[in-house]
Amino acid sequence: MSPPSGSARAGRIAVGVSVFVGVVAASVLLSIPVPTGRSVPEPLVRETPTTAPTLPPVDEPWYRTGLPVEGEIVPIGAETTGRVEVVRSGERSVRVTITDFATDLTTADIRVQLTAGDVVTGRRGARWVPDGDPVEVGVVPHGATSVVIDVRLPQILPDPVHSLVVLDWNTTTIMGGAELLPGYGTMVG
Repeated sequence: MSPPSGSARAGRIAVGVSVFVGVVAASVLLSIPVPTGRSVPEPLVRETPTTAPTLPPVDEPWYRTGLPVEGEIVPIGAETTGRVEVVRSGERSVRVTITDFATDLTTADIRVQLTAGDVVTGRRGARWVPDGDPVEVGVVPHGATSVVIDVRLPQILPDPVHSLVVLDWNTTTIMGGAELLPGYGTMVG
């Protein structure tokens, strides 16, 4: 093979020189420190923080933070008494237990409601002060002295629940109610 002509040789040298100049220019640009206000250069890859960032507090619904609660059912529109306890019975369920239940309205269709209202007792007896819409959670069968009601969708409950009322569905008479206060019950299995 014959040696390249002068112009071909000059072209190869020019290409080699331009590649060399490009590599030198890139090296120089990469080695120039960028001012960051720090005396020590910053690493290209930052270390992963060892502590997790603090998240803002999340508002939890009443059924997760306000239980257990309990109260005494006092007469309002009929001679109705008993005891009620409301506890969490799982991650997304609530259990309402009514014990020692008694009423003089033996033929009533008794419904149990949880409400944001209050049951207030005074010199003239007790009364229910409504607040928002009550949520029906179950019934008390005729003649029953105790009942356990499992609420599988506690998201439908008022936030927060302050009271439980029992009423005669046929006449809409509020028979009795209990102001629900923090109790000593425990979460059930």
